[in-house]
Amino acid sequence: MAPRIQHACTILPLLATLFAAPRAHAAPTPEASTFLDGDEAVTAERLGAAALDPRGRSLKPVRLRYGSRSFLASIDHTAVVRLDPGGEEALARRGYRLVEPLMPSIGLWLVEDTAGADGLSIAAHLARTDARTEGVRDAVPNLYVHMERRGEPFTPNDPRFSGQWYFGDDSMRMSEAWGITQGDAGTTVVVIDSGCDLTHPDLQGKLDPGIDVVDGDDDASYDPAFSGAEHGTACAGIIGAATNNGVGIAGACPECRLRCVRMLADEATPLSAPIKAFDFALQTGAAVVSNSWGYVEAMPVPATLRDAINNVFDNGRGGKGAVVVFAAGNDNRELGDDELNAVRGVLTIGAINQFDDKTFFTNFGASLDLVAPIGTLTTDIVGPGGLDPTDYTLNFGGTSSACPVAAGVAALVASVAPELRSAEIVDLLVETARPAPYATPDAAGHDVVFGHGIVDPVAALTAARGDVEPPVKTPDPPVEEDAGCACRAGRTGGETWMAGAFYGALLAGLSLRRRARR
Repeated sequence: MAPRIQHACTILPLLATLFAAPRAHAAPTPEASTFLDGDEAVTAERLGAAALDPRGRSLKPVRLRYGSRSFLASIDHTAVVRLDPGGEEALARRGYRLVEPLMPSIGLWLVEDTAGADGLSIAAHLARTDARTEGVRDAVPNLYVHMERRGEPFTPNDPRFSGQWYFGDDSMRMSEAWGITQGDAGTTVVVIDSGCDLTHPDLQGKLDPGIDVVDGDDDASYDPAFSGAEHGTACAGIIGAATNNGVGIAGACPECRLRCVRMLADEATPLSAPIKAFDFALQTGAAVVSNSWGYVEAMPVPATLRDAINNVFDNGRGGKGAVVVFAAGNDNRELGDDELNAVRGVLTIGAINQFDDKTFFTNFGASLDLVAPIGTLTTDIVGPGGLDPTDYTLNFGGTSSACPVAAGVAALVASVAPELRSAEIVDLLVETARPAPYATPDAAGHDVVFGHGIVDPVAALTAARGDVEPPVKTPDPPVEEDAGCACRAGRTGGETWMAGAFYGALLAGLSLRRRARR
């Protein structure tokens, strides 16, 4: 069953003609192997015959070359095509057919060749004809690339790792934040992941309908056969588990609503899947989109996915935009400036431990925006099928667990100040971040490991509510170390809280210290 995606009714009469359009020329030859990913020319080499993947799809292996770098992927018989108004007719004249809308609000469609050519031939052919002058802006094969969940199991070995320490007074001070707001039922967070346990006692009352972009239906529940089946449930629990209900754990945004999208699977994921997932977030008016996943290889983000993310960031939530949060990843490497985490509309979150120090696994680099503590205790699949035999686990970790912590805080800000645009919420989270004690920020206030600092929900909500300026933090003088101790000052004495002008003045004078978002 195909996903129920809304699309413009005005194109329906045209679709009937497209589906039956005659072929205007011979099929492109397999040697045509260069296509345009946005403005970048990408060459592709077919590596062998098609084979069936675990889901019975016929996929051909290819090697993609972006400049001097190469990546392995697979293709099927479809391509992701971006159309200007009227571009449908140009496609029809060339013998191509619209399969389904991916994100029609920015012209993204899944397309196939009526003569049976594969997706690489479609993309290469559209790149080297005059189609680009007739409304076909660009086309890429529907690339199947393995994705990974952004968080390997992490078992704390320190006795202070008990309960939800990451929400405690020595970390996020969530009790104080909840005194400002506990969120709002009109604020929705979409969790794009492995699907969720829809029966979990701490989640079932918080979940609105989701979708499955793997099977193409409306069942957002997890697949028990998937090796990371519990992942989405764990992320959802950190963000919005039912709170003050006498059961289980508390969620970062207690009153917010959740929607789950099942996208991660053991087999390779087509490019169309995350685009459809983000279109779901667009269509449902999500305020925040939480993404604890990424590509296995450090590959450039396809331009169509980049634009889908930016469309949600710019135009989601009824035109105010949605905050799109991504985990930084767990490879202890520098993030490239053309990867998912560097997309303009992405807020990238790294992970810190209970000492406000870096974790050994978190990725770093110029595109890292903020850090948050790892959310080790969270909801697990009910019964023995998850990380733990109980309905909860202490073994969640990685940047996967830091991402939903930050996503929950972003949802609190969107709840208390729903008039703010997504870019303003991101700027607010950056400007009110707590300085990381081990950071050495540059002149712009950015550190490659700790970004602009540690997410601070109390400071962000205080500013967002508009009562006073956010706290201005003045670090303590450096603490001298002796031979037996490397001490650092606690947070309480190391911050000077200064109230002053209303938040409107702050917002008007925000100096963006990160990549431009507008």
